[in-house]
Amino acid sequence: MKKSELAKENIIAVTINLIQEANGEADKITTRAIAKEAGVGIGLINYHFESKEKLLEICVQRIISDVIKSFKPDVNHELSSIGRLKKVTKMVTSFLIENSSVSKISILGDMNSPTVADNTMKTVKGLLFSMEDYSIPKKDKMLLSFGLTSILQAAFLRKDTMKESFGFNFNDRKEREAFIDFMIDKLFGGKQ
Repeated sequence: MKKSELAKENIIAVTINLIQEANGEADKITTRAIAKEAGVGIGLINYHFESKEKLLEICVQRIISDVIKSFKPDVNHELSSIGRLKKVTKMVTSFLIENSSVSKISILGDMNSPTVADNTMKTVKGLLFSMEDYSIPKKDKMLLSFGLTSILQAAFLRKDTMKESFGFNFNDRKEREAFIDFMIDKLFGGKQ
């Protein structure tokens, strides 16, 4: 690896550590703190990443991608496909709430620069595993999974206004889980 690539990867690694130390509150991290920890000048950070926001987005995408790759929910296979989907979806939304700052950066990054392999699409594909024995064509499952993921992302991003707009508190686990049950039942027609 070239010296400039090593420096770039070091800056990313240091920034990921700082994000984790800040419990995902990336807005508390300064470019100066990143430069100091990485042992580089602020100019090098701007050279490689253009801005602190772009650097944070890259780091958050890596963090979330690693979480998605390692996410192996312990789901009872005695549950129906829809039951498994509800359980996994509730676990995913709990992660979003517990890691609000990095989740918001990841979702907005995917919306601003969508790719077929971004974290949104990894989530869509992950939800498909819950539905392996759901008897509809794979293309339809994929579209429904994308729809569900999109609804959850929108609700998460609007979590602080959901009570006022729709009468439920997305930040409250019980109300959020009732919303998830409702949305999955509506999307999947209550089919098992």
